[in-house]
Amino acid sequence: MDLANIEHYICPLNIHNLTKWGEDWAWLAGGTWLFSEPQPHLKVLVDMQSLGWSEIAVQADNLVIGATCPLIKLWEYPWLPEWKAAAAFKSAVSTISASFKVINMATVGGNICLALAIGNLSPVMVALNATYEICNYQGDVRLVAAKDFQLATKITILQPGEVLRRIIIPLSHLKWQVNYQRFGIAATDPALAIVVGAYNPRDSQLRLVLGASVAAPYLITLNGVLETENFAFLENINFLNDARGSAAYRRHITQVLINRCLADLLWNNP
Repeated sequence: MDLANIEHYICPLNIHNLTKWGEDWAWLAGGTWLFSEPQPHLKVLVDMQSLGWSEIAVQADNLVIGATCPLIKLWEYPWLPEWKAAAAFKSAVSTISASFKVINMATVGGNICLALAIGNLSPVMVALNATYEICNYQGDVRLVAAKDFQLATKITILQPGEVLRRIIIPLSHLKWQVNYQRFGIAATDPALAIVVGAYNPRDSQLRLVLGASVAAPYLITLNGVLETENFAFLENINFLNDARGSAAYRRHITQVLINRCLADLLWNNP
Protein backbone atom coordinates (compact mmCIF):
# COMPACT_ATOMS: atom_id res chain seq x y z
CA MET A 1 0.00 0.00 0.00
CA ASP A 2 1.26 3.46 -0.88
CA LEU A 3 1.64 5.86 2.06
CA ALA A 4 0.68 9.06 0.28
CA ASN A 5 1.07 11.21 3.39
CA ILE A 6 4.85 10.61 3.71
CA GLU A 7 6.77 13.85 3.17
CA HIS A 8 10.36 12.77 3.92
CA TYR A 9 12.26 9.54 3.37
CA ILE A 10 15.59 9.32 5.22
CA CYS A 11 18.22 6.70 4.51
CA PRO A 12 21.02 7.27 7.08
CA LEU A 13 24.34 5.45 7.14
CA ASN A 14 24.43 5.95 10.90
CA ILE A 15 21.46 6.66 13.17
CA HIS A 16 23.56 9.24 15.02
CA ASN A 17 23.24 11.39 11.88
CA LEU A 18 19.64 12.03 12.88
CA THR A 19 19.27 15.26 14.78
CA LYS A 20 15.68 15.00 15.96
CA TRP A 21 12.73 12.66 16.33
CA GLY A 22 9.02 13.33 16.17
CA GLU A 23 5.77 11.50 16.78
CA ASP A 24 5.17 11.49 13.04
CA TRP A 25 8.42 9.57 12.38
CA ALA A 26 8.78 5.79 12.04
CA TRP A 27 11.58 3.30 11.53
CA LEU A 28 11.30 1.31 8.30
CA ALA A 29 12.85 -2.17 8.34
CA GLY A 30 11.27 -4.73 6.01
CA GLY A 31 8.07 -2.74 5.75
CA THR A 32 5.82 -5.79 5.42
CA TRP A 33 3.49 -4.53 8.14
CA LEU A 34 4.10 -0.79 7.75
CA PHE A 35 2.89 -0.84 4.14
CA SER A 36 0.03 -3.25 4.82
CA GLU A 37 -2.39 -0.61 6.09
CA PRO A 38 -2.80 3.19 6.16
CA GLN A 39 -0.48 5.15 8.47
CA PRO A 40 -2.14 8.59 8.37
CA HIS A 41 -0.12 9.96 11.30
CA LEU A 42 3.27 9.38 9.66
CA LYS A 43 5.19 12.05 7.77
CA VAL A 44 8.77 10.71 7.93
CA LEU A 45 10.21 7.24 7.29
CA VAL A 46 13.73 6.35 8.42
CA ASP A 47 14.97 3.41 6.35
CA MET A 48 17.15 1.10 8.48
CA GLN A 49 18.39 -1.10 5.64
CA SER A 50 21.35 1.20 4.93
CA LEU A 51 22.63 0.73 8.50
CA GLY A 52 24.01 -2.75 7.78
CA TRP A 53 22.34 -4.44 10.75
CA SER A 54 21.41 -7.69 9.01
CA GLU A 55 24.13 -9.92 10.43
CA ILE A 56 23.99 -13.34 12.02
CA ALA A 57 27.42 -13.68 13.60
CA VAL A 58 29.32 -15.27 16.46
CA GLN A 59 30.98 -12.67 18.66
CA ALA A 60 32.96 -13.96 21.64
CA ASP A 61 30.61 -16.42 23.38
CA ASN A 62 27.41 -15.04 21.89
CA LEU A 63 25.30 -15.37 18.79
CA VAL A 64 24.34 -11.92 17.50
CA ILE A 65 21.35 -11.38 15.23
CA GLY A 66 21.00 -7.92 13.69
CA ALA A 67 17.63 -6.22 13.86
CA THR A 68 17.25 -5.95 10.07
CA CYS A 69 18.17 -9.60 9.48
CA PRO A 70 15.52 -11.02 7.12
CA LEU A 71 13.52 -13.91 8.53
CA ILE A 72 14.67 -16.16 5.70
CA LYS A 73 18.24 -15.96 7.03
CA LEU A 74 17.17 -17.76 10.21
CA TRP A 75 16.04 -20.61 7.98
CA GLU A 76 19.03 -20.68 5.66
CA TYR A 77 21.88 -20.05 8.13
CA PRO A 78 24.31 -23.02 8.45
CA TRP A 79 23.63 -23.78 12.11
CA LEU A 80 26.10 -26.09 13.83
CA PRO A 81 24.69 -29.54 14.70
CA GLU A 82 25.19 -28.98 18.43
CA TRP A 83 23.03 -25.83 18.30
CA LYS A 84 19.82 -27.77 18.75
CA ALA A 85 17.87 -24.66 19.68
CA ALA A 86 18.18 -23.34 16.12
CA ALA A 87 15.33 -25.67 15.19
CA ALA A 88 13.01 -23.30 17.07
CA PHE A 89 14.02 -20.43 14.77
CA LYS A 90 13.10 -22.53 11.76
CA SER A 91 9.80 -23.56 13.32
CA ALA A 92 8.92 -19.95 14.09
CA VAL A 93 9.70 -18.80 10.54
CA SER A 94 7.92 -21.72 8.89
CA THR A 95 4.68 -21.04 10.79
CA ILE A 96 4.44 -17.36 9.85
CA SER A 97 1.34 -17.00 7.72
CA ALA A 98 3.00 -15.09 4.91
CA SER A 99 4.17 -15.54 1.36
CA PHE A 100 7.73 -16.45 0.43
CA LYS A 101 8.20 -12.84 -0.68
CA VAL A 102 7.19 -11.51 2.75
CA ILE A 103 9.52 -13.86 4.63
CA ASN A 104 12.38 -12.65 2.45
CA MET A 105 11.60 -9.02 3.32
CA ALA A 106 10.28 -9.13 6.89
CA THR A 107 12.94 -8.68 9.54
CA VAL A 108 13.70 -10.24 12.91
CA GLY A 109 13.60 -6.86 14.62
CA GLY A 110 10.36 -5.90 12.93
CA ASN A 111 8.68 -9.11 14.04
CA ILE A 112 9.79 -8.53 17.64
CA CYS A 113 9.12 -4.78 17.83
CA LEU A 114 5.67 -4.98 16.26
CA ALA A 115 4.86 -6.84 19.50
CA LEU A 116 1.73 -8.59 18.33
CA ALA A 117 0.33 -11.18 20.72
CA ILE A 118 0.61 -13.68 17.85
CA GLY A 119 4.29 -12.85 17.23
CA ASN A 120 6.27 -16.00 16.44
CA LEU A 121 9.82 -15.03 17.32
CA SER A 122 9.48 -13.29 20.69
CA PRO A 123 8.56 -16.46 22.63
CA VAL A 124 11.66 -18.17 21.22
CA MET A 125 13.93 -15.31 22.27
CA VAL A 126 12.44 -15.32 25.77
CA ALA A 127 12.84 -19.10 26.04
CA LEU A 128 16.53 -18.80 25.13
CA ASN A 129 17.01 -16.01 27.68
CA ALA A 130 18.17 -13.60 24.98
CA THR A 131 19.24 -10.01 25.58
CA TYR A 132 18.18 -7.09 23.39
CA GLU A 133 20.52 -4.20 22.65
CA ILE A 134 18.58 -0.96 22.27
CA CYS A 135 20.01 2.32 21.03
CA ASN A 136 18.79 5.75 19.97
CA TYR A 137 19.91 8.46 17.56
CA GLN A 138 21.65 10.29 20.41
CA GLY A 139 24.13 7.42 20.89
CA ASP A 140 22.72 5.95 24.09
CA VAL A 141 22.78 2.15 24.39
CA ARG A 142 21.04 -0.08 26.90
CA LEU A 143 20.52 -3.82 27.33
CA VAL A 144 17.26 -5.43 28.33
CA ALA A 145 16.24 -9.06 28.85
CA ALA A 146 13.92 -10.36 26.14
CA LYS A 147 11.36 -11.31 28.79
CA ASP A 148 11.05 -7.65 29.83
CA PHE A 149 10.76 -6.13 26.35
CA GLN A 150 7.12 -6.62 25.38
CA LEU A 151 4.60 -5.29 27.90
CA ALA A 152 1.33 -5.99 26.07
CA THR A 153 -0.05 -6.29 22.55
CA LYS A 154 1.80 -3.71 20.40
CA ILE A 155 3.35 -2.16 23.52
CA THR A 156 7.07 -2.42 24.30
CA ILE A 157 9.58 -0.60 26.49
CA LEU A 158 10.95 1.29 23.47
CA GLN A 159 10.90 5.06 23.89
CA PRO A 160 10.48 7.58 21.02
CA GLY A 161 13.63 7.54 18.89
CA GLU A 162 14.82 4.18 20.24
CA VAL A 163 15.34 1.13 18.10
CA LEU A 164 16.26 -2.50 18.60
CA ARG A 165 19.83 -2.88 17.37
CA ARG A 166 20.46 -6.59 17.84
CA ILE A 167 19.59 -9.76 19.73
CA ILE A 168 22.30 -11.43 21.80
CA ILE A 169 22.07 -15.13 22.73
CA PRO A 170 24.79 -16.98 24.68
CA LEU A 171 26.14 -19.83 22.56
CA SER A 172 25.65 -22.21 25.48
CA HIS A 173 21.90 -21.57 25.30
CA LEU A 174 21.82 -22.73 21.69
CA LYS A 175 22.73 -26.18 23.02
CA TRP A 176 19.53 -26.36 25.06
CA GLN A 177 16.77 -28.70 23.95
CA VAL A 178 14.01 -26.51 22.56
CA ASN A 179 10.55 -27.42 21.35
CA TYR A 180 8.17 -25.08 19.50
CA GLN A 181 4.44 -25.77 19.55
CA ARG A 182 1.76 -23.72 17.82
CA PHE A 183 -1.98 -24.10 17.35
CA GLY A 184 -4.28 -22.29 14.95
CA ILE A 185 -7.67 -23.19 13.48
CA ALA A 186 -5.97 -23.52 10.08
CA ALA A 187 -2.33 -23.52 9.03
CA THR A 188 -2.69 -20.05 7.50
CA ASP A 189 -4.57 -18.56 10.48
CA PRO A 190 -2.88 -16.53 13.21
CA ALA A 191 -2.03 -18.69 16.20
CA LEU A 192 -4.45 -19.10 19.08
CA ALA A 193 -1.68 -20.44 21.29
CA ILE A 194 2.09 -20.87 21.16
CA VAL A 195 4.26 -22.69 23.67
CA VAL A 196 8.05 -22.76 23.47
CA GLY A 197 9.89 -25.03 25.87
CA ALA A 198 13.62 -24.84 26.55
CA TYR A 199 15.32 -27.44 28.74
CA ASN A 200 18.87 -27.23 30.05
CA PRO A 201 19.94 -30.77 31.01
CA ARG A 202 22.92 -29.44 32.97
CA ASP A 203 20.81 -27.89 35.72
CA SER A 204 17.45 -29.53 34.93
CA GLN A 205 15.89 -26.10 34.44
CA LEU A 206 12.81 -25.93 32.24
CA ARG A 207 11.65 -22.66 30.69
CA LEU A 208 8.14 -22.55 29.25
CA VAL A 209 7.06 -19.46 27.32
CA LEU A 210 3.45 -18.85 26.36
CA GLY A 211 2.56 -16.78 23.34
CA ALA A 212 -0.50 -15.88 21.21
CA SER A 213 -2.88 -16.89 24.02
CA VAL A 214 -1.61 -14.01 26.17
CA ALA A 215 -0.97 -10.33 25.45
CA ALA A 216 2.82 -10.66 25.78
CA PRO A 217 5.21 -13.62 26.06
CA TYR A 218 4.79 -15.16 29.50
CA LEU A 219 7.75 -16.98 31.05
CA ILE A 220 7.40 -19.87 33.48
CA THR A 221 10.64 -21.19 34.97
CA LEU A 222 10.64 -24.59 36.64
CA ASN A 223 13.31 -26.75 38.23
CA GLY A 224 12.93 -30.48 37.83
CA VAL A 225 10.26 -32.47 36.01
CA LEU A 226 6.72 -31.11 35.76
CA GLU A 227 4.05 -33.72 36.29
CA THR A 228 1.55 -33.87 33.46
CA GLU A 229 -1.47 -33.21 35.69
CA ASN A 230 0.11 -30.32 37.61
CA PHE A 231 -1.07 -27.27 35.66
CA ALA A 232 -2.59 -25.22 38.48
CA PHE A 233 -0.30 -22.29 37.60
CA LEU A 234 -2.28 -21.72 34.41
CA GLU A 235 -5.29 -20.61 36.46
CA ASN A 236 -3.45 -17.43 37.51
CA ILE A 237 -2.60 -16.33 33.96
CA ASN A 238 -4.75 -13.79 32.11
CA PHE A 239 -5.50 -15.50 28.82
CA LEU A 240 -6.91 -13.49 25.94
CA ASN A 241 -10.67 -13.60 25.53
CA ASP A 242 -12.00 -12.48 22.15
CA ALA A 243 -14.05 -13.53 19.16
CA ARG A 244 -11.34 -15.91 18.00
CA GLY A 245 -11.21 -17.88 21.23
CA SER A 246 -12.33 -17.68 24.83
CA ALA A 247 -9.87 -17.55 27.72
CA ALA A 248 -10.96 -21.02 28.83
CA TYR A 249 -10.39 -22.44 25.36
CA ARG A 250 -6.96 -20.85 25.03
CA ARG A 251 -6.02 -22.13 28.50
CA HIS A 252 -6.99 -25.65 27.49
CA ILE A 253 -5.11 -25.50 24.20
CA THR A 254 -2.07 -24.11 26.01
CA GLN A 255 -2.14 -27.09 28.39
CA VAL A 256 -2.24 -29.45 25.41
CA LEU A 257 0.76 -27.71 23.83
CA ILE A 258 2.68 -27.80 27.12
CA ASN A 259 2.11 -31.55 27.28
CA ARG A 260 3.51 -31.89 23.76
CA CYS A 261 6.55 -29.82 24.72
CA LEU A 262 7.18 -31.92 27.80
CA ALA A 263 6.78 -35.13 25.85
CA ASP A 264 9.53 -34.03 23.49
CA LEU A 265 11.87 -32.37 25.99
CA LEU A 266 11.60 -34.60 29.04
CA TRP A 267 9.63 -37.76 28.69
CA ASN A 268 11.04 -38.75 25.29
CA ASN A 269 14.57 -37.62 26.24
CA PRO A 270 15.26 -39.07 29.69
